[in-house]
Amino acid sequence: MNSDDNKDNSFWAKFTSELAIGLDEMYKKRQAYLDEYYPNDIPNNVCNHAFIQGIKFENSYKPNVHDFVPLMKCDDEELFLWTHTKDSYTALVSRVSKNVKDRNFWKNIGTVIQLAYSYSREFEHTLELEYRWCYYFDSNKLISEQEIYDCDDAERYSLLNGTILKLNDLYLISPIIELLLRDDKAFTAVSTFYASMNSHYCCLMCELGRYPYKKHLSHEPEFWEQANLISDYEAAIVQACRCVEALIGKPPKKENRNRLLEHKQKWINQIGINPDDTFPKSETTYIDFYYNLFALRNDAAHSYGTIPFELERKQTVNAQCFASLILDGYVTKNVLLEEIVIGKLNINQKLIEKVDETMSTPKTYQVDE
Repeated sequence: MNSDDNKDNSFWAKFTSELAIGLDEMYKKRQAYLDEYYPNDIPNNVCNHAFIQGIKFENSYKPNVHDFVPLMKCDDEELFLWTHTKDSYTALVSRVSKNVKDRNFWKNIGTVIQLAYSYSREFEHTLELEYRWCYYFDSNKLISEQEIYDCDDAERYSLLNGTILKLNDLYLISPIIELLLRDDKAFTAVSTFYASMNSHYCCLMCELGRYPYKKHLSHEPEFWEQANLISDYEAAIVQACRCVEALIGKPPKKENRNRLLEHKQKWINQIGINPDDTFPKSETTYIDFYYNLFALRNDAAHSYGTIPFELERKQTVNAQCFASLILDGYVTKNVLLEEIVIGKLNINQKLIEKVDETMSTPKTYQVDE
């Protein structure tokens, strides 16, 4: 190797080293800039507004473009209606306090609305809501101009997708929203039952005979479908049992008569159901079915690699119907009157009263209208 080769090698080594140092410095400066202006410890001072994707409201209450109007307040969150674009449906935005980071568990209002809506629709219709955090949120800007955390172009394109509701729809489920925010047992029970219905859906209205005819016929899976469904049945049964357990606990040993009587009285006090009445989906009483449900739950949760083919769809449906009735009883016993909920959630009642029940429109209004 001659001296010229040595010079070339030395030059490239020095160049590569200096380039690496330069790139590293540039990366550090960029990261420092991002940390200062776009901190990711959300929510923070510059990112405390979340656009709630998956829900939007029609405009029969006559909003103006760029309106940003308070709707309700839930603990450390305040909900606003944001009419971000001319002749477009109105969005739901949450302004979130940094205090939520001090909690062990934050029941965000988006999740609570999702659960309350699903419960109110017998879990036949659901919402899929997601928080889209906005840096330096400005209600006078279009949604396309907002700086949204962790949102690529494809996701931004679908931001406005979602279920269209009237404000009245949200108002009608506000007692359930308030209950889920206030009562951890209710929140746990509804969320686990929601998980059960996601694992295996059944029409509660049909199964519980709430209509004179069945629009969703119930049937056992065909032989070749069993292998694909058995794990769904297992998960649905476990979550349905967890729902009931969250509300009334495990059944006591039958031999302890005093404890059993106390437990039965707990049913009457907390869910308004006599445990000795007949459960309509079986020939047993409610309390006897609950004992059977725990045995079924144990089989579903602890199969230890064996597949319980005897786990029929009927058993899963019965477990879900049982959990549904217990849940309904608890909600009925513990939900507050609408007039009390209005005050507790600071609901903008004047806004609700402006809704026109006879129409649904995406049209926005000008100030001079």
